[in-house]
Amino acid sequence: MKVSIIIRTYNRAYIIGEAIESALNQTYGNFEIIVVDDGSKDGTAAAVKKFRSDKVRYIRHDRNRGVSAAGNTGIKAANGDIIAHLDSDDLWKPEMLSSLVDVLRRHRQIGAVFCDVEVDRGRSTSSIVSSMRAFPKLLASRSRSDFDVFLFSSREMYLCLLEEVPIKPTAVLIRRTVLDELRGYNESWCSGEDWELYLRISKHHGFGYVDRKLAVMRVLEDSTLSKFQEEDKSSLLQLAVSEKKGLRRDREALEAANRAIARHCKDLGWIYLHSGRRMKSISTYARGFAETGHVPLVMRAGVALMPLSLTAGLKKLLLSSDRSLAP
Repeated sequence: MKVSIIIRTYNRAYIIGEAIESALNQTYGNFEIIVVDDGSKDGTAAAVKKFRSDKVRYIRHDRNRGVSAAGNTGIKAANGDIIAHLDSDDLWKPEMLSSLVDVLRRHRQIGAVFCDVEVDRGRSTSSIVSSMRAFPKLLASRSRSDFDVFLFSSREMYLCLLEEVPIKPTAVLIRRTVLDELRGYNESWCSGEDWELYLRISKHHGFGYVDRKLAVMRVLEDSTLSKFQEEDKSSLLQLAVSEKKGLRRDREALEAANRAIARHCKDLGWIYLHSGRRMKSISTYARGFAETGHVPLVMRAGVALMPLSLTAGLKKLLLSSDRSLAP
């Protein structure tokens, strides 16, 4: 099974070499690397061309078209049976591909497989799963098929993904047939495109999970998540609200969607408040309460009326309220 590793990049000449090196150092040898340069204006092309390997291909967009378009360009150019996306500021541990490909090879019924991620914030590291709520509960409810492998049905992953995203783009392998079936990324998304895609996949295909931190996600100032934090949260909120409208009598899914909407409203309201848009913050909390009935959002709206100097002391109380009302 050949893996096509797509590295989407924009102005990352200073760091992309480390990502490529980590891909080339994989213990699994049947792969190609496709670097999609989304209109960089720095020395990205030169940094990539330093790698004189027949495994590395370089494709350039004439203009910056966004992360989703870059992903689709890579998918169209790929020759592999499996598609992987390695972010240009992230790293893979040597056994990343071999571990995940093995799961796809042995479990033909699943459409994708992912692993845990070590989050590197410069001064500290953590596990991506440790910050989740729904996914750890799903893990606890299931037995392992192997020592560190879990298999989840389409329904299980859909309910989990309605609420949160335990899958990071740099830590997932997807069968090419699945991406062809769903036509890849939605190019209207400049951030959060991964959740939108995984949610669509989960409506039709099961997932595998390897309970090991095989990838390192570095959080940098120029990352897509950092640059488009507000747009990301707004898009996720809109998707959760839109998804909820189609659920109708599916109570379990409705509850998961409501938890996601409440969390996105909480995060987005906080962004608005701390960027000086007090009324937009209050209206976001009010919208979230109207949509979900989540009481702590009313408390947050009240706090948003206070001077910012007083809000810090109330933050712990609000977080405690959120946890006490969580399922």
